[in-house]
Amino acid sequence: MKNKQVSLLASIISLSLLLSSQANAAAENAGEFYLGAKTGWANFDFCETGDCDDDAWGGSVYGGYQFNSWISLEGGYNYLGNSKSYVGNQVTDRTKVDNGELGLKLDWNLGSAWNLFGKIGGTYNDVHSQRYNGSNTVKSDNTSLMAGAGLEYQLSHNWRVRTEYQWFDDVGEKGTGQSDINYVSVGLSYYFGEDKNAAAAAAVVAAPIVAAEPEPVVEPEPAPLPLPAATLSTGAFEHDSTALTGSAKESLTPVATYLEQNPEVNVDVIGYTDSTGAAAYNQKLSEKRAKAAADYLESEGVENSRINVEGRGEENPIADNKTAEGREKNRRIEVFYSK
Repeated sequence: MKNKQVSLLASIISLSLLLSSQANAAAENAGEFYLGAKTGWANFDFCETGDCDDDAWGGSVYGGYQFNSWISLEGGYNYLGNSKSYVGNQVTDRTKVDNGELGLKLDWNLGSAWNLFGKIGGTYNDVHSQRYNGSNTVKSDNTSLMAGAGLEYQLSHNWRVRTEYQWFDDVGEKGTGQSDINYVSVGLSYYFGEDKNAAAAAAVVAAPIVAAEPEPVVEPEPAPLPLPAATLSTGAFEHDSTALTGSAKESLTPVATYLEQNPEVNVDVIGYTDSTGAAAYNQKLSEKRAKAAADYLESEGVENSRINVEGRGEENPIADNKTAEGREKNRRIEVFYSK
C-alpha cells in the first residue's frame, strides 16, 4: 500500500515539476501573499490487526507566498483527528494527530481559471496516544515527508477554491502507533493583491470623456465649367461668309447637349474676323457669325434667353493675319459657359 502511494505521488509531483516551467508567465497572483482554510477526511494506518476506526475528520489553515506563475512557498497547520482501537466494543486506544507543514507548491495553469498543483515538503508531527488500560497518555513528536497534489479553480482575482490530496509518511514513533496518513480536503484561498486588469479598466471608465469637436463642414467647390466650351476656328467659315460649315456645327453639338443637361448654365457666343477689310465692316461680320452660331444652338433646343451674342471684329487674333493659314484661324467663334 505504502509503495503504491509513494509511486503515485512521485508521478504527480514529477508531472507538476515537468509542466511548471511551461506555466503562463502572466499569472495574475504572482508576487502576492495568500491565506486559506480547508477541511476533509483523514485516514490512518495505525491498525494492522484488530478492530480500528481509522477514519477521522480533519481541518487546516494555511498560507503562502506566490513567487511567480508556477512556484509558491506554503505552510500550514493540520488537525488530523483521532483514530480509535477497539477490543470488542471497548475503546482501548485513542490517537490524536496534528502537525505543522512547510513545502513548495508547484503550479501548472490549465487555462484562464483552472490550476493543477503538486506539493512536496516536510511536517513536524505531534501525536498523543491515550491508552485505556490504566497507563498514562503516550506522546511523541517527529518529522516526516509530506507530498500532495490538487486542483484549484480561480473564482476571481482574489479567491480560489481547491481540492487536495496529501500523504504524510511515518507520523509518530513506534510507541504511539507510527502510521502513514492520507488526507483529502476541500479549501478556499484568499490572495492579497489587486486585480491590475480590473483597475486599469476602471481607470479607463473613470477618465473624463472629452467629446471631439466636430470637423467643420466644408462644402465641396463646384466643378469648374469647361471654358471655353468650344472654339470654331479653321474651317468654321468661308472667307467673307457668315454660314457655319459642317465641321463648325459638329463642334457646337456637344455644347448644345451640355446646356440641355445643365439648365442652370448659360453660354456666351463671341464672333471674330481676320484683319482683312475695314474694321467697322469686320465688326458687323463678327456679330453675324456669332448670331449664326447662336441660331444653331437654339435650333438644337437651347432657349434664346440663355445665349449671349457678341461680336469683337478683328480683335484678339490667335494667329498671324499676314498668312492665309493665320487669317483662316482668326475667322472664328469662341463659346464660353457662364452662370
